[in-house]
Amino acid sequence: MIAALVNHLWQSTLFCGGAWLITLALRANGAALRHWVWLLASLKFLVPFSLLFYVGSYIGLPAARTADIPPLMLGDALQSVSLLVSPSALGATATGAGSIALVILLAVWLGGALLVGTRWLLAWRAADSLVRAARPAPGALPDARITDADIEPAVARVFHPVVLLPAALLGRLSQREIDAVLAHEREHIARHDNLKDSVHRLVETLFWFHPAVWWIGRQMIEERERACDEAVLEVGHDGGDYASGILAVCRHCSAGVAGTATATSGNLTQRVRYILGDGRPAALGAVKAISLMVATIAATTVPMFAGAVDGTTHRLELLAMNSRALGTAEFFISPTVNNLDSRHQVVAGRDGVVIRNTSLRDLIALSYGVERWQVRGNGQWLDSLRYDIRVVTRDPVSEPDELDPYALRDLTAKLLATRFDLQIHVNRQCQSPCGRYARAANPTQ
Repeated sequence: MIAALVNHLWQSTLFCGGAWLITLALRANGAALRHWVWLLASLKFLVPFSLLFYVGSYIGLPAARTADIPPLMLGDALQSVSLLVSPSALGATATGAGSIALVILLAVWLGGALLVGTRWLLAWRAADSLVRAARPAPGALPDARITDADIEPAVARVFHPVVLLPAALLGRLSQREIDAVLAHEREHIARHDNLKDSVHRLVETLFWFHPAVWWIGRQMIEERERACDEAVLEVGHDGGDYASGILAVCRHCSAGVAGTATATSGNLTQRVRYILGDGRPAALGAVKAISLMVATIAATTVPMFAGAVDGTTHRLELLAMNSRALGTAEFFISPTVNNLDSRHQVVAGRDGVVIRNTSLRDLIALSYGVERWQVRGNGQWLDSLRYDIRVVTRDPVSEPDELDPYALRDLTAKLLATRFDLQIHVNRQCQSPCGRYARAANPTQ
């Protein structure tokens, strides 16, 4: 477990470093895009690469179901990716001393998580109490409310968010300054910033011990405030009025509200310089847009593809081993005693396989890897008689719970030929094993 956690942490740290490099390349572009990059870096802590690897391994690759093809190999690079993101460390067994250390570490983590989570909960409850005590702002939209608390303008609540405006501030700002500050707060609502902040607070609660998590949080705050500033200026508010409104908030409001998006969050000096400056974010451009899209897709698909390759390779190797073991096995046939239950079952164990309540139609479908309904024919001989077949192998069956029924194809084909004299002709050629000829070649069967 410790090894798996360490594996996940360094992968997430590396991902965070990659996000930082991407934001450097996007520093001349819009802050909203950089904020999304940091949010993805935060979400990475909640989604281990090993989980994506497992999903890919479960899905697998479209591959021929044949034990004759060699294991799928896509080069050393892809094998390295599999080693980096595979969840194999999850099966490590801890020693006695390791178990004690694990308990201690778990207790320390739980204490830190409870502390961070409690602070988050208290901040949320304080903000919600302010909303409940606030009153609608006269002449404003329903999402704005007046509070008597000495706070900065802020957006509270994740769902159905509202803008809190301190009553003491309204008489000290001009209407244009108030409109600009309100536009900033409403941009937080439009961008769902409180929801994104809550997701990152969950990451901070779970990974409070990781410095990169807190650094990501600071970067998200800086970029979200810059994004709102860009949006306020984009809709036509005067930079001078906007900057003076923010400075007036700093002069007349004593404190912000924890757990909310406030008007003076982020680096205030840099924000005012940007608001009063002439520079505006550049367009993303085709090259950066395509590169960003490719990087985002690769971050998800590479671990999944590596898992798919690994899972498919394992399944093919398992199919080859079990096909060899079952191909030389002995089989014993007996009529089904009670065939009221028409279900056909294949039950595998380490010592062999039992095929219960099977018909010739079932055996043909099993032998040729098709569905039962694809075996055409209405003769009673296909369905009326049912059999129990016990298969005893010389070599043990590998991972019997994961046995692919297609591994039985050689066995069932030989059984159909030697015991039922079944002949399969393709282009007028009888396919081996071929009915009575197979019996003559295998007189002991």
